[in-house]
Amino acid sequence: MISGTSTRLPLMLALLGALIAPLTAGSAALSEQDADALIGRLAKPAPATISFTEVRFSKLLRAPLIVSGDLGYSGPESLDRRVTAPYREQTSIRGESVKVEREGEKPRSFALKHAPELRGLLSGFSAMLAGDPVALRKTFDVEMTGNDDGWTLKLTPTDTKARRRLQQIEVNGRHSEPRCFSMTTADGASSVLLLGAASAEPVAPDVTLIALQRRCGGSGQGS
Repeated sequence: MISGTSTRLPLMLALLGALIAPLTAGSAALSEQDADALIGRLAKPAPATISFTEVRFSKLLRAPLIVSGDLGYSGPESLDRRVTAPYREQTSIRGESVKVEREGEKPRSFALKHAPELRGLLSGFSAMLAGDPVALRKTFDVEMTGNDDGWTLKLTPTDTKARRRLQQIEVNGRHSEPRCFSMTTADGASSVLLLGAASAEPVAPDVTLIALQRRCGGSGQGS
């Protein structure tokens, strides 16, 4: 169940980030100019869909929360997240409006204007889906490292309000395949989104964050 701005943040990021298009990197450490050139290749034509498995870790959970489904992007500020297991739920973003519908429950809606930090994040990811590095850097500090065999895109919010809720976003991939989208909130909660082919392999109910980071090709740091 989604309630409150703090729980909406991982959901919003998942919706936006899982649709990043393939990117390649030719060196272990990229300059800002190289990174901007790569961001320019992130543009994703609409419509697009991708399967996902999301694993959330929190001090409030006895075990990781694992859900799966698919995400759809139909154009700027138009995103959908459809959960098919272990329950059925659809979240739709249309401009400034977000609607959540879960099977057997009353639909819930909220406006982005009540969460300015989320609005900024939406603008940033819209810029990334458009392949616009200038717009992206208005919302995030951007760092890219890696090569064709394993690349990492790190995004750190530039806005103070956003950083109070979100510490960092990390996207990992290999060759032209984005595999994972990981988020760490300021209170220590984490969410890892396995994308496309990376989501095909089952996730163990007792999976650890470190194991997922290794599977994604990330740093493997965490708890």
